[in-house]
Amino acid sequence: MKRRTALRLSVLGGATMAARMMVDPVRATERSIGPVGVPRFDLPLKIPPVLEPVARSDAHDEYHIVQRAAAQEILPGRPTTIWGYQGLFPGPTIRVRRNRAAVVRHTNQLSTHTVVHLHGGAVPADSDGFATDMVTPGASRTYTYPNRQRAATLWYHDHAMDRTGENVFRGLAGFYIIEDDEDLALPLPRGPFDVPLVFQDRAFNADGSFAYDTGRHNGFEGDVMLVNGVPWPKMEVSARKYRFRFLNGSNARLLQLTLNGTEPITLIGTEGGLLSQPVLITTLPLAMAERADVVIDFSRYDVGTKLFLMNVAEKPTFAQIMRFDVVRREADDSRVPSRLSDPAFLERPKTATTRTWSLRAGLRFGEGLPPIAWTINGKPFDPNRSDAAIALGDVELWRFRNEAPLGLPLRVLARPHPTHVHLAHFQILERNGKPPLAHERGWKDTVALDGIEDVLVLLRFSQFRGRYLLHCHNLEHEDHAMMARFDVT
Repeated sequence: MKRRTALRLSVLGGATMAARMMVDPVRATERSIGPVGVPRFDLPLKIPPVLEPVARSDAHDEYHIVQRAAAQEILPGRPTTIWGYQGLFPGPTIRVRRNRAAVVRHTNQLSTHTVVHLHGGAVPADSDGFATDMVTPGASRTYTYPNRQRAATLWYHDHAMDRTGENVFRGLAGFYIIEDDEDLALPLPRGPFDVPLVFQDRAFNADGSFAYDTGRHNGFEGDVMLVNGVPWPKMEVSARKYRFRFLNGSNARLLQLTLNGTEPITLIGTEGGLLSQPVLITTLPLAMAERADVVIDFSRYDVGTKLFLMNVAEKPTFAQIMRFDVVRREADDSRVPSRLSDPAFLERPKTATTRTWSLRAGLRFGEGLPPIAWTINGKPFDPNRSDAAIALGDVELWRFRNEAPLGLPLRVLARPHPTHVHLAHFQILERNGKPPLAHERGWKDTVALDGIEDVLVLLRFSQFRGRYLLHCHNLEHEDHAMMARFDVT
């Protein structure tokens, strides 16, 4: 397939991210109007429905999902045509139990080809969503997810070669939550107090239709922030503890989340499940596709208090994402224990195969090819080329490097590249030669790489053989060749 559009040299001048600044939420206008005339913090938060199985057996649950276009009122009074799983934006949440397989049959009723990837899932290669395993319009494909992994917050989304950015932008994404006995035995908030939140920025035309732009292939960034498909929502909460499952589902926008700038948040889990013990934080960076499970204790606040979840990586007018309104007192027997889990981390071996994956823009030549490609190890993606062969069960050290275009040692030239590895979770051992940051000391499947950064991880590929992918999760970078194939043998 040909690349649809050419990369331009202007990508070299892009800054790595917006300046980080603190904002005084008390001074912020609570009813400021968005760029398309949307009142902020008026619309109630919506929770994606949980998808029920269509059949059950002793060993697995079966689900049917139709990918279809639908009209959804995202902006008040203006319908938006979305592409959604079950016609929903975001798609329905799938909740499963560890060691109980899910068999999910997807039927494509859209006008374009799609692929489904279970992000964070340890699944057979033929169900992983390799970029060229297309589901064409009118066709169906069945994916099998064994769920032989720890309880964790995963998500499923489109992964079609050259089309992932636009397909996800238009709605093809949803939560996939694995539960297990260890997690369920803890006295953490449950039921209606266990809330998934996906953050996505979008842009709209005046009639309410989506306005998609690749940002000259730097990546799409919109001017309306959605939470669970609602622009700048408010959520009424009781004065008690809530568990939130945060997902940065944006195409290319980095988040640095805070609660009113300084209020405490308890981090309890990363992409691969619970931490060994909770970590108290006031700032939570989340690059695209990163997830975090957190607990917020609203019993600290009086009824009537309004708290803002904010992205302080943004300028003040865009910093506020959603508002929590404390509206009632309520009994609460949940708590966050001092010991959460045994993550069963790997021991760093004295000797191990070490691989380096360098992500940067590079020149390329050839008729019909764009002059610059987002590359891994200097090569644009070729689905027929394997860049590594890994023996099943081997423990390896992988080094991810974000390098400036053409090898120039200028941090401002290197775009952020959150790097995602399929099949395996990993432990971050070093970031720029130092210990990992406080929020990334659990099992991960995506690691944020800012300009000229170097991260060393430890990982082991188990359960399945076959071809898998690693790639940048800036979706427009992924669509323009920043992806590599590796084979587990």
